[in-house]
Amino acid sequence: MRSLLSLMGCQNHAWLRRGRAQLASVGTALVLWATVATPVLAQPLLEEDVEFQPRQDTHTFTADAGETVIIEMISEEFDTFMTLLNPAGEVLEQNDDYNGLPQATIVAELPESGEYTILAGSFYGQVGGNYRVSVKPATDYQQVYDRALELMQSEDYAEAAEAYIAAIVLEPDEPNAYLGKADALLRQQALLLGESFSGPEDLPSELRTEIVESYERAAQLYATSGQQEFASLILEQAEFVRTGQAPPQPQ
Repeated sequence: MRSLLSLMGCQNHAWLRRGRAQLASVGTALVLWATVATPVLAQPLLEEDVEFQPRQDTHTFTADAGETVIIEMISEEFDTFMTLLNPAGEVLEQNDDYNGLPQATIVAELPESGEYTILAGSFYGQVGGNYRVSVKPATDYQQVYDRALELMQSEDYAEAAEAYIAAIVLEPDEPNAYLGKADALLRQQALLLGESFSGPEDLPSELRTEIVESYERAAQLYATSGQQEFASLILEQAEFVRTGQAPPQPQ
């Protein structure tokens, strides 16, 4: 069953996946070339074990114990990666992709008062590139939505659906919460039915309607914000759940 959260990352950042695949292919080719080209009896002129440390910028902020913050690192030029350190310099959290997008985001309740450090870099350790990093108090919606994402990752789909519903109550015009709710409900039912789940026709009618309406509401909100192409993809998913018929593939 196709996940719309995954679809979001695929639709907006296909270039990133292609880049990763190309890097993997090039890396394999280089390894094979080195294996073939190195003489069997050649003696190394230099041989050292080194831990590579990619470039990272350091940012600090001061906060009180119990504060919940949202830290975002956004760039249009590279895949961002962040590490949050506590006042003692220990790792609290790390993030690369958030909600299917290559923009690092951390939502965290800070355990103690003091100066916290953000290590800002890129997933591949590229040198250079413009980015913006921000630290703000997390809203109730951001905290609940982040909890829903964590529950999805742990495959607790029933609790994730409840968290998305709570997020919708807090911010009824946020499309991602409707999208997440539909995805969580669909995955939960597939998990319950196991191998007997063959498609949308196996969903209880009321649940099927709720999933379709959630997708349609998300599509409406995305279209209103100008993301018409993505809204159309969500409507295709809604129609698939409603009818059980997959949309025609482009020629």
